[in-house]
Amino acid sequence: MEKRAVCVSCFDFYDHRVELVMDQLRSRGYKCTYITGDFSHFTQQKYTINVPGGEQVPTIPYYKNMSVARVASHHFFAKAVFKRIEEIRPDFLYLMVPPNSLSLRAGRYKKKHPKVKLVLDLYDLWPETFPNGRAKKLAALPFKLWGLMRDKGLKYADLVYTECDLYRHVLKKQLKDKETRLLPICRETPTTGPEPVAPDGPELSLCYLGSIGKLLDIDALTELLRQMAALRPVNFHIIGEGETRAEVIRAAEDTGAHVMYYGRVYDPQKRQAIFDQCHFGINIMKTDVCVGLTMKSLDYFAGGLPIINGIEADTRRIIRKYDAGIELDRGDIARTAREAAMMTAERNTAMRRNTLRMFEENFSAAHVRGILSELE
Repeated sequence: MEKRAVCVSCFDFYDHRVELVMDQLRSRGYKCTYITGDFSHFTQQKYTINVPGGEQVPTIPYYKNMSVARVASHHFFAKAVFKRIEEIRPDFLYLMVPPNSLSLRAGRYKKKHPKVKLVLDLYDLWPETFPNGRAKKLAALPFKLWGLMRDKGLKYADLVYTECDLYRHVLKKQLKDKETRLLPICRETPTTGPEPVAPDGPELSLCYLGSIGKLLDIDALTELLRQMAALRPVNFHIIGEGETRAEVIRAAEDTGAHVMYYGRVYDPQKRQAIFDQCHFGINIMKTDVCVGLTMKSLDYFAGGLPIINGIEADTRRIIRKYDAGIELDRGDIARTAREAAMMTAERNTAMRRNTLRMFEENFSAAHVRGILSELE
C-alpha cells in the first residue's frame, strides 16, 4: 500500500526547508503533498505556487502583524488544512509552527489517528518572540492562551525540530521526554560563491537586510551609526520594507550616515552586489525579543558578509566560534564602533572567509540534508 505524507507551511517556506523534508520522504517511498496558503505575509499579496505535489488553500488577507484579521486568517487556514488532511489520511504529517493553531489541531488529529507519525518543526516561538511591550502586558492572558495552543500539540508529537537551541531551552518543560533535534534554517550553497574580499575606499559600509519593523532596536542602531560616523564616513545600505522604514531612514540620516535604500531585493545577484560593497551586516533586535537566529543573518552568512551582532544565544556562540563578526557591546557602543571603523581590510577579508566556512558547515542545504537523512 502506498505511503502518504503531508507537509504544511502557512508562510510558504518551501525553499527554506520543506523541499528538503519532502525530498527525504520521497526517498523513503512516500507520496508527498505540500499544503500552503495563497496570501504572502511578506509581500501582503496573493500568490500561486508551482511545486510538485503542491496545493494552496484560500487564506484571509491581513495587513498588520498584530490584528484580529491575522488571528482569523491563521485560524481558518488551520481549519482548511486539516479538512484536507482528513481527506488524504497521511501516514506521515510534518507541520511548520507557527501558526500555533496548526499545532493545536495537529494534536487533536494525532489523538484521533494515533498511527500517524507527527513531526512539528518550531521555526519561531509565538508569543515569546514578541517584545515585552505594553500590548503584551495588557494582553497577558490571551498571549498565554496563544502559547498553550502550541504546547497542547507538542504533547502528541513524535518528533520536534527546533530552529535553534534557544527554543529548546525556552520550551524545556514542554519538550521534556520528547525527541527533539536541532534543524537550522538553511540555503543552497551559491553555485558561484562570493569573493571574500573587503571593499575598497575610505568609507565604512554597512548593510541592513530584512523587515524594518518594531523588532529592530532603532536606538542601538542609530547610536552605533552616530559613533561610527564620528570616526569615518559611513554608507548605510538598506534592503527591505516595513512599518518603521521612514523612521529608520530619517534617524540614520540624522547620524551623518549616507543612506541608500533599495526596497525589497529578491534577486540573489543584485543582493550579493550590495553585500560586496559592505564591511558588515547589521543584526540587531530589541533585547526583549526571544530569538536565537534570524533569517537576515543566514542571508548575510551565505553572502560571506560578517555581521555586527546584537542577538544572543545561538548566534553569539557561533560568531565567537568562527570569528565571523563583531559583538555589539550595548554597554559601550562606542567601543563596538571603534572596532568596526578601525578594522583593517585584511582582517575584514579574513572574517569574510570565516563567515563562508561557518555557513557551509552549519547552514548549508547539504548540512541540513545530513540531519534529515534519519527521517523516515
